[in-house]
Formats: sequence, C-alpha cells, structure tokens
Amino acid sequence: MPGSVERTLASAETKLVGRDAAWTALRDAMVAAPGGGQAFWLCGEAGMGKTALLEEAAAFAEASGMRVMRVTGTEQESDLAFAALHRLVSAHLNDDNGLTSPSWRSLRTALGTGQGAAGSGLATSSATLALLSKAAEEQPVLLVVDDLQWVDASSAEILAFVQRRLGTIPVVLAAAVRAPGSPALDSTGAHLLDLPPLTEDEAVEVLNRRHPELTAQARDHLVGEAAGNPLALVELPAHPDRLYSTEQLPLPEDLPLTSRLEKLYGTRLQALSQPTRDLLLLCALAGQEERSITLAVEATAAAGTSTSAAVLESAESAGLIRLHHGRMSFSHPLVRTCLIRTATAAERRRAHRALAAVLPPDDERRLTHLAAATVGADDELARRLEQFAERALRRGAHPEAAAFLTHAARLSSDRTTGAKRLTTAAYIASTAGQLAVAARLLTEAEAAGVPAEDRTRWNFTHAYLRFQREGDLSPAAELLPAELGALHGADPVLRDGVRFLVHLAATCLNEQPLWEALREQLHRFGPVARLCFDVWSDPARRGHGGAKRLHALVAALPPEQEMLHARELLWIAAALDCVGDLTQLWHRVAQQSPHLTQTYIGIATCMDDWLRGRWDHCLATAREGERTARERGCGFHAYVFHQTLGYVHAGRGERDALEAVIASIEPWARKHRQSHLLRRMTSMRAGCALTLGEDETAFALTTSLTRPGTLPAMEPHFQYVFLDLVESAVRTGRRAEALAHVAAGRHARMGEIAPHHAFVLAAATAMAADDAEVDAASHAVYAMPDAGTWPFELARVHLHHGAWLRRGHRLEEARRQLRAAHAYFSDLGAGPWVRRAAEELRAGGSAVARVNPPEEWRLTPQELRIAGLVASGLTNGQIAERLHVSPRTIGTHLYKIFPKVNVSSRSALAHAVRSVGGQGAPGGPSRPLLGGE
Repeated sequence: MPGSVERTLASAETKLVGRDAAWTALRDAMVAAPGGGQAFWLCGEAGMGKTALLEEAAAFAEASGMRVMRVTGTEQESDLAFAALHRLVSAHLNDDNGLTSPSWRSLRTALGTGQGAAGSGLATSSATLALLSKAAEEQPVLLVVDDLQWVDASSAEILAFVQRRLGTIPVVLAAAVRAPGSPALDSTGAHLLDLPPLTEDEAVEVLNRRHPELTAQARDHLVGEAAGNPLALVELPAHPDRLYSTEQLPLPEDLPLTSRLEKLYGTRLQALSQPTRDLLLLCALAGQEERSITLAVEATAAAGTSTSAAVLESAESAGLIRLHHGRMSFSHPLVRTCLIRTATAAERRRAHRALAAVLPPDDERRLTHLAAATVGADDELARRLEQFAERALRRGAHPEAAAFLTHAARLSSDRTTGAKRLTTAAYIASTAGQLAVAARLLTEAEAAGVPAEDRTRWNFTHAYLRFQREGDLSPAAELLPAELGALHGADPVLRDGVRFLVHLAATCLNEQPLWEALREQLHRFGPVARLCFDVWSDPARRGHGGAKRLHALVAALPPEQEMLHARELLWIAAALDCVGDLTQLWHRVAQQSPHLTQTYIGIATCMDDWLRGRWDHCLATAREGERTARERGCGFHAYVFHQTLGYVHAGRGERDALEAVIASIEPWARKHRQSHLLRRMTSMRAGCALTLGEDETAFALTTSLTRPGTLPAMEPHFQYVFLDLVESAVRTGRRAEALAHVAAGRHARMGEIAPHHAFVLAAATAMAADDAEVDAASHAVYAMPDAGTWPFELARVHLHHGAWLRRGHRLEEARRQLRAAHAYFSDLGAGPWVRRAAEELRAGGSAVARVNPPEEWRLTPQELRIAGLVASGLTNGQIAERLHVSPRTIGTHLYKIFPKVNVSSRSALAHAVRSVGGQGAPGGPSRPLLGGE
C-alpha cells in the first residue's frame, strides 16, 4: 500500500466502545496483508458486537483498496452441501481464474456446476485456496464470515484448510462465531479474539452516546440489566412504543438476556402488518441474504399477493432490517431467529411451501423447504431426498448426505425403511467425522427397529463410533468377527471396513482369537488384505518381501481402487516404515477422502517424521493433530497423536516430558486393554533410559518386550526395540545376548522385510560385532543406499564406531565418525547424545567450541530467544505462554527474524539456530558446533 494510505489506516480507530483490542488486531492484520495474511475468530455470545466489528473491518478494507469477499452462515442452509462456499466464490468461477484443470474440475464438481467424480477433501480445499490466492494477486483480500457456527460442514472444513495457510498469501480472514469450541469447527491457525461483556463505565458510555435522553435512574437500571451486552444497551431503550424515563423495564425479570432481546424484537414484529411479517418470514427462511428478498417477493407473487415498498419500509423504520440498493439484511441475527420462533407452525409450513414453489426442481433447497412444509409421511419426497443424498456423496459432501437421509427417514411411512435410512445416515456421518451426530442417528435407528439386512452396517457403525470416540475396541471384538464370513458379495466399502476394524482390534488388543478369525477368512481376501494381515500379525515370519509386495500392489492398483484400499495400504506402509516412500499416493487419497481418512494419513506421516529424523516437524504435527482430534471428539486419534510425542522426548532424553505423556495415556490404555500402545510406552522408556546412559534399565525394559534371541509373534513393530536391546546389551557387557538377538534377526530374514528392517539389522550387527569385525560392519551400514533416511540409528552407529576407533588410537578416523555422529544428533536436538559425541571427541583430542550467531543476523535478545524456542520444537502458542506475550506477537517477531537469518520457514530457522549452537537463545537447545582440533 502507498505510505500515505498506510499512515491513514494505522491511525484509524474503532467507533465501538470497549472493542479496541480486537479492532487493533484486525486493523493491523489488514495493514500488513500484503506481506501475508492472518485469520481471526471473533468469539462471543449474541449481541457482543461481532457483526458490528466485521462491518467496520469490511468498510476499512474497502477504503484501503482491499477486495472484500463475505458470506453469512444461516441455520436454514447449514445442511446444504457447500452452500457457503458457493456464495463465497461463485463470482470468481470464470474460465480465466488461473486454476489448473484438476483444481477447476474439483471445485466445480463440489459446487454442483461441473461433472465427474468428487474431488473432495484436499482437492477442493486446495482449489479454493488457489482461487483466493489468484484473487489476492491483484489486491489483498478480506474474507468476512459471519455466524460461522451455521456455515455448512463441507464449507467449514474448507475454510479451516484455508485459514491454516494464510501466512503465505495476502488474505485476511475475519469470522464471527458464537461457539468456538464446537466439534464441527476447527480453529487451527486462527487467533481467537474473545469479546467480553463491557465494563460498567463502557456501558455508560454506550448509553450516553446512543440514548442521551435517559434519566440517570433509568440508565443505571439498564446498565445492570444489560450485563455488558452492547446490543442490549442499544436495543432495550429503543422500543418503538416509548423511551425509558423510569427505572422499569417492560420485560420479565427472570428472562435470560438473549430471550429478552428476542422478546423485544418479537414485540416490534407484532406491531407490523401481517403482509410485512409474512414477507420477512419468507426472507428469514430463504437463507441467502443476497437473494432472500428476491425469493420472498417471488414467493409472495406466486401466492397471488402483491408487495409494495411500504411493506419493507415499515420494517426498516422499526429497526429490524436494513435496505440498501435493492438488498435487504436483518439488523441482527436475533431478528431472523425471532421471526422463525414467533411464527406459528402453520405459518412456517406455508412459507416453506411458498419458497419451494419458486425454486427450480433440481435445487436442494427446494427439497429441504418441502420437507419442512410436510407433516407426516411422504414417501415420494423421501425417495427424492435419498437421491439427493447420493448426489451429495458423489460431490464429497458427506455431512450433508447424512442430513438428507435423516430427513428422508423421518418422512418414511414404513418404520423399517426409516430405520434403514437412519442407519445409513449414521454410517455416512461417522465417516465424515460427525461422531456425535452419528451416535444420535444410530440410537434412533435402533429404536425404530433395524432390519436384519442392515444389522451388519449398524454393528459396524456402533463399533466404529466406540473406537473413534473412546478408543474402546470391545464392541468390534465382540460383534464383528462373526460378520466376516457373511460379507462375501456385500458392499465392498462396508466389507473392507468391517475387516479393517477387526484387524485393528486384533493389533491393539493383541488377542489371538481375533487373529484366528481373520486367518480363517484369508482365502476370501484380496492381495492387499493378505499383505496387511502378514505384516501386522507376524512380520518376522510372514512379512518377507513386504516392501516389495507393497510397491508392486500400488503399481498394479487401478486408480479407481485406490480409495477402496487406502486405509489398508496406509496400514501396511506404517508397519513396514514405508509411509514416506508413497507420498504421492497419500496425496491422491487425501484429495478424495473424508476427514477421518485424512487423519489416519496424518498419524502415519507423523510417525514417519519421527523415523526419518524430522523431529521438530513431528512434534508440531502431533500437537496440532491431537488438538484437532480432541475438538472433533476423536479420543483414540488424540491419544495416538499424543503418544508420538513420547518417541521424540525419549530420543532427546526429556524424561519429565516423556513421563507426562505416558501418565496422560496409560490409565486410558489400561482401561481399554490397548496392549499395543502400552508396549510402545515401554519401548519409549527403554529408549529414554538408553539416551540418558541408564543401560541396565534400558536392557531390562527392552527384554521385557522381547527376550534376547527371540522375535515375538503378534509384534508388528519389533524393529523399534531391536537396536535398543542390542546396544544396551553391548553396553552392559552382555555381548552374548546381543549376538543372539542379531542371529535371531538373521534367521528370521529380517533384512528382507523392508529397508528400515534391513538397516536396523545392519546397525545392530555393527554394534554387536567383535573387534575384528566392527570396522567392516560399520562401513557396511554407511554404504547402504538409504542409510541417511534413518539419521538417529545411523548417528548411533557412527558414535559406536568412532568410540571403538578412538580406543584403538585411530584418532583421525575416529574424529570423522564422531563428527558425523555429532552433526546428526545436533540436527535431531538429541542433547544427551550430542554431549556423548562431544565427550568422545574431546577424549580423542578434538576441541568442541560454542559458536555465537553470525553478526549479520542482527537479532535482538528477544528475537534470539524466540529463535531458540522455535528450534526446540515449540509452537507459537507455547512460546507465547512461556514469554507471556500473545501468539500474534510471536508471529510478528518471526516475520522480522526470517529475513535477518535469510530463511523462509520455521524448519529452516531451527536448522540455522542449531548450526550455531543456539547461543543467546535462552530456553532453546544448546547444540555446540565442532571447532578445530
């Protein structure tokens, strides 16, 4: 922006009393928009000034040359797939928008204006982000979303995706929401700006500005009655019948404030003529504010009633609506709510029928209006709603498909048909991550009487919900094994879902009968399912060639089969530590998947980050994944994301942090018999003990999981403790046990399972080798083509080899290996391992010096501290808590730090800090550079 404009904008102040902090945050973000966007949620109950702040922001943005795109969520359209997204971007859907063909098709298919299969999930979200980015190239964009809590679920998912990525594009998102903690909403990436009640002084200021005619007595009474609600202060004294000149209010004392406001609006509405109220009710039910007046007038005309300008002018005079250039908007969302609540059931049905009559036959809103207008059963309408549900599924709108089926069920004359539709709706809602909705629908279906042919679907959905919400796999273990043999020829998605859940229960609970139930049906499974069984039930004996088999299956799999087998392919890759080798496949799957499949991908890639040494990214991903899972009510996913933190804490020797992770998971895991997670926590403790040099403890813990010389059955991740057992055995003088374990790995042909298994076996062989073989065995590890893929294990081999060379007085060779170990450990932030490598270097005559950040960085002490905390893996919110500032302040500092350090990302900054030892950054890791010898 030109400098003069910036100065003008920077000096702008809000006219709203008591909202300076929220306004300053919005204003500053708009001023800084050319350098990158931000997202803000204005949170507060009705009447707290959210909409007023959004209006000021929009006016401010337009005056400063920004483009304003806006949408308002409405309860009437919350079940319409992509309704909000359509209103938001439809004006920009032209052939010259810069989108690539796949993105273009994906977005148009989702919005119902294109043909083909749905490109839901990541594809539609990415296309929306690309469209906004293109629009913002010409001028920065302010994206205004009012009543976010009523935005349809599919659009809300895409807005959540966009807000997490605004830092790189000049788009500012400002949203108003009443319930930021709702499971349907994802606030990741947004700054939450709470709008608290006004103070008594601020309330007096509002009344003095808006109602100076009030007596002191009336003003004091109103301040108490309004309880700091700005809308109440403005509206309660503005009753059209009289101004308050006494202390009495014409509303019952026991009414909640929002109800008082609704009653006040109701009184005003009752003062209007019947034609005016009828027209306003039509507008309220029409939903889309930009078209509501047009639809309402058309509906009125279709009913044979004329509409004059005076009809709306009376409502505007009463302060209920605003008219501007032929458009109408309600003065506050409570007016819309009051219109609908105060209308009789007959009036609402009549209005719905009138609106349905003027909408096109293939418009989803027409069906929803007809459904709302119908009393009793209507099988033809139910059938059409079911068809629309199928169409919504093809567009990737799972929540809306479930809503259509729910409407259809309630219009069904036959209870069995209704129960069937409710069961299917619950099944679809569960796959979309709407777990609470799915649970309610499942209960309704059971009460209606689930038909025998749908009992498998009901059982699966029930078991799936218990697993997702609570991590309880007992329903899956009790109900589903018996279903395996009866699923031949059934819906392949349901069939594979049942088998996958039984497989998951067998793995997590480690119960032999479940594995046997799966084994009995192996002849019915395809090659993907058989490989999944092999690598999870007993990889040491059945997993040979697993990675090669996986890659061959993926290469031969037709594109239309990828989604069907996505979960099992991901599960196989996770068992084989090959997730990072198939990133393109996961990208394609995520583009077409509902939320929960994307969550599985997130968990698997988070673990892959740990294995491949991207520990800071692993921590950030795990924390965000856990938070999102908890918001959505997915308890199991939250625990799995959280336990991933433990691996990094173990490798860094952060015992207190590790024990905190375990303490938060262990009681839940024991309650639900999650033996797989319990064994993982034992392996974390073993790894932490090894990191801290507590070798006897490490050996005891690893051998409690697997005896030396034995690779246990039903242990899919035995490779995670294999090297720890061997190294702790060597360190405690138990070379015989170490050699026995290496021999067991060779006998089991462990190296033929997957590359990571082969690398772990080679590293363990080098650790256990006698003096005549250490050199050759270590160099064999370094020569492996994928050695650098596993930096933690590789660094430990370098350290072991270097220490052996030093003891043999081969100092020059020792220094090379120890420097390599030191560098790897430093990049990982593994402090105890760094110190061990440094001690070996010093013992070998190589000095270790701490190096200050380069002078050209020109960082302030506070910036140095923040850079160090970023390098330690903390998020902006966690850094803000530690430094007692706001997350936005941390973001501002990072915006200044990046160009000084000549980096463009957090990970690059963390690497730069580590490379100079983190000096001057209190709270960050101390990772010294190597100096001269």
